[in-house]
Amino acid sequence: MTHTSLGPALESGVKLLRGLTRRRSAVAEAHRGADAWAAAHPSFAAQLVASPRPGSPLVDYDLLIDDPSGGTIMLGVQVDDGASWLVDHATHWAAGRLLTVDGTPVSVSEAMLMLRSLTRPGLSPQEELVRFCLLRNAAAKEQVSLADIQAAADTFRKRRRLTSRDAMKAWLDRMGLSAEAFHDHMAATARDHTFRARMRAELGPGHLARHRDRFARVWAAWVLSEEPIDVAELQRSPGGSLADRWDLQLTKARTWSGDLPAPLRETPAGGGAGPVFHEGRFLTGLITKRQEAMADAETLEAAGHAAFDQWLADAAEQAQVTWHWL
Repeated sequence: MTHTSLGPALESGVKLLRGLTRRRSAVAEAHRGADAWAAAHPSFAAQLVASPRPGSPLVDYDLLIDDPSGGTIMLGVQVDDGASWLVDHATHWAAGRLLTVDGTPVSVSEAMLMLRSLTRPGLSPQEELVRFCLLRNAAAKEQVSLADIQAAADTFRKRRRLTSRDAMKAWLDRMGLSAEAFHDHMAATARDHTFRARMRAELGPGHLARHRDRFARVWAAWVLSEEPIDVAELQRSPGGSLADRWDLQLTKARTWSGDLPAPLRETPAGGGAGPVFHEGRFLTGLITKRQEAMADAETLEAAGHAAFDQWLADAAEQAQVTWHWL
């Protein structure tokens, strides 16, 4: 699409907005009209956003369209009703909104609350928020009981050491949350936990069947150091020469093959690897024992966690994300 075609489309979009009935009872009809307009202009991926005015029967509309040059164009018609733009914008649907993921909106205050509980390594705050939105949207229909909500609240308070009524009230005041808003947040959290557990149980067996090599149990030791260390030197530790050195990081673990440092993942039992340069330092490792993957509870749980993480990563790649502050 060229820039010359943008002008007529924008003019047509404004005409659409001016023709919409602004009563709350006509919102569904407005969406049907906007859907017809979007079908006639498929390259714009248009979306109509309806914003009911607080305490009023009127609704404001904005039309979001993809700009062929990049970004999003928002078309809106400001009604000459005597209200200043500052007043109208304060109640605008996007005034406090940070992002929307697959139709799920997140306000700035909600995002701040989310970020306090997001600890996934290797992801930026933006990536964390997108995945959080996808999870919350997918879990929205999960059924939870009051006991589930209470358990989520108890876990939340324990993690943050909010063990007394006064401490909890002070935290709510700092966060600007009412007790009702906190209850709603905990209900959503309980739905997230329920959905995550169900998905892990469903996805785990298939993921294990496809990645059995990743879930072999291994007993391993490896060292990261600034200078190369020979495998024989590692074999003599912990009572050997490495015990007196402070310029290295020694790890001994019973873990999954897929969680080993990459140079060790295919090393057979009794074998060693290194020294090889790995993540800015030298790695030397030994595999003491290797046990093939079994479909026991521990392994299925680990496979379920990995499968769910992959599901969420794939969903994030495919999601339609709109950042309202960029």
